[in-house]
Amino acid sequence: IEWHMEGRVSKISLRKRTALGDIGKEVAGLFLLPMHGGIWTLCPALTEDELRILKKMGLPDVKCVNYLDQNAQFENEFILEDIKADWQHRMQNLSISCALVCLIILGSSALVGLFGVVKHQISAVLVTGVMYLLAGTFALFTLTIIHFKRRSECQGRGNGEEGALGTGNERLRNQLRNHYLPAREVVGGWSLELGWAALALCTAASALWILLARVMRYSPLTTILA
Repeated sequence: IEWHMEGRVSKISLRKRTALGDIGKEVAGLFLLPMHGGIWTLCPALTEDELRILKKMGLPDVKCVNYLDQNAQFENEFILEDIKADWQHRMQNLSISCALVCLIILGSSALVGLFGVVKHQISAVLVTGVMYLLAGTFALFTLTIIHFKRRSECQGRGNGEEGALGTGNERLRNQLRNHYLPAREVVGGWSLELGWAALALCTAASALWILLARVMRYSPLTTILA
């Protein structure tokens, strides 16, 4: 095993022994790369200069994995049908739609809430609280789908080329990949933590808006303005 890029990249070489028992030439190899990704793509967490250096060591061409472009990843029609049957992949577009709907609701709720506060409209304030709760619900759907998608990849159900690129004999490099891929770790980044924090903030904001509506209902100032 050879370590490169300050221990972030490893190359595992499989060599055959000569008749004298010495270590011979390499028959298969496997590069294990750090990756970073989101909802749409998964790309190597390496700079262009680092990739250029690794290519001189025998690293094959590295491309970002597009989760939505299944035809480019899976040429075998049987594998493609199996992937389509996987519910995480079938809900990929749904997670993106939920995220967009969440943003639309948040923008609309800001306008409705501003109108309710300025015009002292209790119904508008109450609707704002419900809209924040609805936005949190769609955000929960998005984060849950991402969570189970990453969990399935940790269990080795993802694409075999994700961060593990082999060289040499195809059968041997596939054996190396299947042996080492289960040991990989998937760690959530700051954006995922920010998403969960935003979900908690939406829930808290919903409770505060609903509380504000109840306060405005029994406020003497609201009675005078009415």
